[in-house]
Amino acid sequence: MSPIRVLLFEDNKNFAETLSDYFEDSKQVFITEVFHNAEKAVPQIKEYKPDVVLMDIEMPGISGLDAMSKINDANTDTKVMIQTQFEDSHRIFVALSRGALGYALKTDSLKKIEAAIVDVHNGGGYFSPAVANKVATFFRHKEVQASSEYVKLTETELKVLNYMESEPGWTYENIAQEMNIGYYTVHSHTRNIYRKLHVNCRGEAIQKAIQLRLIP
Repeated sequence: MSPIRVLLFEDNKNFAETLSDYFEDSKQVFITEVFHNAEKAVPQIKEYKPDVVLMDIEMPGISGLDAMSKINDANTDTKVMIQTQFEDSHRIFVALSRGALGYALKTDSLKKIEAAIVDVHNGGGYFSPAVANKVATFFRHKEVQASSEYVKLTETELKVLNYMESEPGWTYENIAQEMNIGYYTVHSHTRNIYRKLHVNCRGEAIQKAIQLRLIP
């Protein structure tokens, strides 16, 4: 099996070198390229086509969180994992709302970071223990559930989500016919919905959407 190709955005050159050196001996993860700012993250991701992006938050120019917004807007379908020294609730919340599939701290062992990258690549997620407790709190907190920043679905994604809820027996093909769009377009919108809501299936998506008041 080929190693997971990772694009690293990290302004701390010493830490970036530590990661690169560690993964040189890894059979699971390979650092394709390192960038010390995220100002050109979108074109760089399109050029290198990584399996996973490992993104720092505080960097010169735009932050990693702002870069994530641009990555989402570009629909690169890239799996992004945050790696940072910050564990405050605000940054965690914003990272989740902008599609982060993992949130590791730089104090985590390199072995744990490697395992986290593998988990994210395989469709799972990883959160450092200190972060995981705060993530769990998010889903119990009414203010977060009602926040408009928590998740931003496009108009088309909302229509797809509404059909998923109102017509439980419908397939992607049924929804595509009703909306007069292609099958693969519906499939792509559904993947985006799952990613933005941090769920893995239709039932979880509907439940989360109701909690967040995205659908009645």
